[in-house]
Amino acid sequence: MARLGRPHGLEGFLGLYVDPDDLSLFEVGAVVTVSGRPLTVRALRPGKHGPQIAFTEITDRAGAETIRHGSVMVDRARPLGPEDYWAADLVGLEVRPGGGWVTGVVTGAAQDRLVVERSGVTFDVPFVAALVTKVDLAGGYVVIEEIEGLIAPSG
Repeated sequence: MARLGRPHGLEGFLGLYVDPDDLSLFEVGAVVTVSGRPLTVRALRPGKHGPQIAFTEITDRAGAETIRHGSVMVDRARPLGPEDYWAADLVGLEVRPGGGWVTGVVTGAAQDRLVVERSGVTFDVPFVAALVTKVDLAGGYVVIEEIEGLIAPSG
């Protein structure tokens, strides 16, 4: 759902990397899971590079360091639009043409990226319509535009 960044300040705040559409899931009092540990949202504030979050159970910078870069999961989800996908649904999809598999999704500020593994080599592919031209969850595959240097090393 989201990822924690580095600590900010001395009161346990951390950067929160989350889709802006999902920010409402992190209201004060919400219980989330960070690396298997339930935590209660104490505060959410805007930061220079995006939202920052603090938890009731973590009140200082040292505590925040212990969960830095942790994955944040919530027990509910917003409805998805027709061109939206959950990261967990994309992992494991076959890459067509050319083969390979989606092994992860990296959430970014400008766009998300699919992590693709092909023949033991890993590549990040921006998850934009011009490059990922089809997602077929039922069929178990994605179609990625074959641009030299994007998927396969240029030679």
